[in-house]
Amino acid sequence: MVSTETPWWLGAPTKLIKKTTLVPAAPNHLPVHTLTFAIPKDDSAFSGRAKPHSEVAIELGDVVKMVIPGYKPKSYSMSAIRDGEFDITFKVYPNGRASGFLDRLNVGDEMGTFGMTAGRHRNPGSFVGCIAFGVGITECLPVAQAELEKGDAEKVVLLWASRTMADTFWHDKIEDLKKKYPDRFQMAHILSREERQGCLKGRINPELLDQVFQPEDRSQARFLSVGTKEMMRMTDKMLEEIDYPMPQHALLPKSQKHR
Repeated sequence: MVSTETPWWLGAPTKLIKKTTLVPAAPNHLPVHTLTFAIPKDDSAFSGRAKPHSEVAIELGDVVKMVIPGYKPKSYSMSAIRDGEFDITFKVYPNGRASGFLDRLNVGDEMGTFGMTAGRHRNPGSFVGCIAFGVGITECLPVAQAELEKGDAEKVVLLWASRTMADTFWHDKIEDLKKKYPDRFQMAHILSREERQGCLKGRINPELLDQVFQPEDRSQARFLSVGTKEMMRMTDKMLEEIDYPMPQHALLPKSQKHR
């Protein structure tokens, strides 16, 4: 049980119960792992801004804060949440303080975690375009799946920008969505360092976005990009260049009190 004396920013003790490698370490790409944690039995006694893990809304971009010792709480998207457990999926960066600590965790280890709202609301439309930069797919794909499940989006198009196909993962999940929603879900890959049949080549620019995202009714188009803050700002500007001004066309704009 979380003590009422525990500062909310220290989180609740959270046990690692499984570790899965999605992309093994190699000379040309960094490793990606999924960590599965048990949801703390009582994480509701905090005061302040923390929220229970079970109330984290993946479809709204809420996050779980992983409390890194000697550093700071670091935000990660939950890549999945199930009864009694949740996943985070992350890339291990050289000298990364947060990703390095997570990489060194062993099954049975505990660390502090807490949920936190991203302060967003859903702005639905009949066309949804998601742009994932690298490991940003860990937020984009769950949101795209949620939009398909809600049913009011007639078309969901996901563009994933990676260096090579060897840097990608979740192929089974993507194929399952294609089979389940053959007329509503479309997946596109763009690779910056590899020529591959069926994939776009290069980097994202306004012309490419206009090519990939072609809604029947432009007023109903909604977009989400996930990457570094700089990448997301850049993408918003590119979307504005092709007449999708923000936040009008944002799928998950910031709520008024969080702006």
